[in-house]
Amino acid sequence: MGKHNVPKLVGEVLKEIGETTATAGWDCHGTFVLLHKALERVAAHKNITFDPPTVIESDIAAKSVVIVVTGHLGDKSEWSFGEAATYNNKNAYPYAMAEKRAKDRVILKLVGLHGHVYSEEEADDFKQARPTGIADVPAPQDGLVDYNAVVREHSATIFAIKNALGTGDLEAANEEWRDLNEEQQRAVWKAPSKGGIFTTEELKTMKSTAFREAGFTGAEA
Repeated sequence: MGKHNVPKLVGEVLKEIGETTATAGWDCHGTFVLLHKALERVAAHKNITFDPPTVIESDIAAKSVVIVVTGHLGDKSEWSFGEAATYNNKNAYPYAMAEKRAKDRVILKLVGLHGHVYSEEEADDFKQARPTGIADVPAPQDGLVDYNAVVREHSATIFAIKNALGTGDLEAANEEWRDLNEEQQRAVWKAPSKGGIFTTEELKTMKSTAFREAGFTGAEA
């Protein structure tokens, strides 16, 4: 698929966020590839929402993560897997990469672009082939950049919190939570309907008195 043979729909979708196929994507050996940040802006513009991800596989030691993400656009819903392992990902943050891949695929499905283009996060080869003249598309100012950065950098801590909450170990969850500073905590305190990593029930537990008091269980008097 050449630069001038990109489906018309791709250009129409990008036009809604003030971008073009020349500024938000490129041809990679016949495959048209879109910037991840362009897809994030498309999702924000169209008010696409996401359910909390379902973790299928989680092995941080082996850097192997598989999640399922479901997204909604009006009455339409789509789901997709996001996979990150040593054989298909050189990024040091497999949880964040699996999330990106799953969400990008869902966005493409919801706006009718799946099968026409791919996200740059789909394969390392895509990102390596990005032309030097194409810079990251600025993301909307809604805290998304901070959120993604914190999730990437602290993915192990975040999933340790989720695992501890799942087993009811509030002390361990609180200890991991306090490893994040206040700015990082604010960045990831994002509703699941907006793509946040924590479920509604997990956020409710973390707001509870029991969770706050769990942090003082082992403290000295």
